[in-house]
Amino acid sequence: MPVSLSAYDNSSCAGSHVTSPAVLAGLRVGDTVTAFDGRAVSNFTFIQLTNLIRPLPPGTPVTITVRRDGKLLNLHTKLASVSGRSGSYLGVAPGVVFQVASPLAAIEYAGTTFGQVLTGSAQAVAALPGGLSELFRQNRAKTVAGQVTSLYGAAQITGAEVASDQGWQYKVSFVLLLVASLNIFFGAFNLLPLLPLDGGHIAVIVYERIRAWLAQLRGRPDPGLVDMGKLVPVSFSLFLVIVLLSVVLVVADIVNPINFTGG
Repeated sequence: MPVSLSAYDNSSCAGSHVTSPAVLAGLRVGDTVTAFDGRAVSNFTFIQLTNLIRPLPPGTPVTITVRRDGKLLNLHTKLASVSGRSGSYLGVAPGVVFQVASPLAAIEYAGTTFGQVLTGSAQAVAALPGGLSELFRQNRAKTVAGQVTSLYGAAQITGAEVASDQGWQYKVSFVLLLVASLNIFFGAFNLLPLLPLDGGHIAVIVYERIRAWLAQLRGRPDPGLVDMGKLVPVSFSLFLVIVLLSVVLVVADIVNPINFTGG
């Protein structure tokens, strides 16, 4: 994860204008943070690093492992505090490095990103029931609820990024990645073996074929199609849950939007 220090070099720490801990440690624009205080930083979001920094008390000595020019370096500094902000402060912000990739590298990146989006979506959805109460907390971005948003919230985030002073390459890549992520999520969700989703209908067809095969092995006639009328209450119940959850997410994104800031 390349980090940019330029926006934070002279930020106020504890109310006084001093150099940020990141600059004191020797971090440079373009450094890739691979570990913070011995804990790996492995994903492509800035949230993971922020969540490692904020809980520590100001003044805590930390070690930052970065990759620079192909080499790993261990840099040392002490965390600071910033007036008006809770938690500790390091003084880094995410940056994006654009490179021309070969076809094989592009395929590898697409496959890796697909797997990360799929895994992250599954983890977020699995943890969402326990995080519903956190949707309206002030620090929502630091909780499980900060990993899930509605289409309204996604539109808010997209608008904020497009209106930022980032370059056009970053804006285009952000929108494309967001669209791809949403399509991967909804496609995977639709394949869950639950009615009225397509995955539920596929599960019913598979069940019918297995039942017919077992009947054939026993010398019995094909029992025929499943009575879908009996499954209507199940389909309606799941549909109602999806609608209610969508409404709750939209309300949460309106009154308590996700706010990600640098660490």
